[in-house]
Amino acid sequence: MTKKQLKEKYTEWNKGITKAGERQTEIFRELQELCAEKGDGKRWCSIEKLVEELAKTGNIYKAMDLVSEYYKIEGQNEALRDLAIATNNFEV
Repeated sequence: MTKKQLKEKYTEWNKGITKAGERQTEIFRELQELCAEKGDGKRWCSIEKLVEELAKTGNIYKAMDLVSEYYKIEGQNEALRDLAIATNNFEV
């Protein structure tokens, strides 16, 4: 792989991280809205608290789907950060 190809892949990778971060924000807001509508009526600032309140009202399935996606993205981002650190941000 040439330096140019590597730089292109790195740029593509960064765009993917940005999109994933945006999706995490969307998921968090969805959970807040769900809790406000079907939970205890509050928009908590903690995923754990949002899920706890939704579980208390029996609205756990939708919440768990969202939380699962949120943490999947978190894991992917962590792996990509570790890779960037290990490769010194893909410097060659």
